[in-house]
Parts: sequence; structure tokens; C-alpha cells
Amino acid sequence: LAPNAKKLAQEIIFDGGFTDTYVCLQTSVRGEDCIALKVYPYDWQLYAYAESEYWPHEEYTTHLGSTPHEPTSKDFAEFLSQRDEFKMSKNMRQMQRMMGNNNDD
Repeated sequence: LAPNAKKLAQEIIFDGGFTDTYVCLQTSVRGEDCIALKVYPYDWQLYAYAESEYWPHEEYTTHLGSTPHEPTSKDFAEFLSQRDEFKMSKNMRQMQRMMGNNNDD
């Protein structure tokens, strides 16, 4: 190897900093399964899984919003609290469905 070849390769290949082109993060916030997608050059897109009212074992994704920085659980919590389908906790929604109380008041 040439003098400092390993150091030079480290700097050029690994330490040069790559731009993330596609990132998918999964997390759980307030008991909700959440996903954040980063697709270069756009902002982070935040999603959550919501239960289907018509089929108890089926979930669908709901777009919560976007953020320019990597999202934290606080970001997800703020978006979740703004959506009607996530006002109650997941456990409360499941109990309500089991008891047959589907009041939309």
C-alpha cells in the first residue's frame, strides 16, 4: 500500500458524507405504529397506521404531515393529536369497537 492509502481511502470514500437518498424509519408513538420516509430531495413524510372501521384486523396508512428534519417522537405526537382518528388511544378505540359503541360525537 502507498503511504497513507488507508487514511486517504477512509476520507474519500467514507468520511466524505453521502446524502441519504432513501430512508425509512419505524417507531411507535402513543401506542401507534408510525413510519417516516425520507426520499431525496424532499422533506421527511410522516405516516401512521390506522385501523379500519369495517374490518378489525386491517390497517391503512394515513399521511400525518412533513418535516424538514429527521422526526422525533414529539413531531409524531403533535401530528397525531391533530387527527380525529387518533384522538383516543389505540386501546380505547379497540375497546370502543368491541363494545359496539361507535358514537361519532
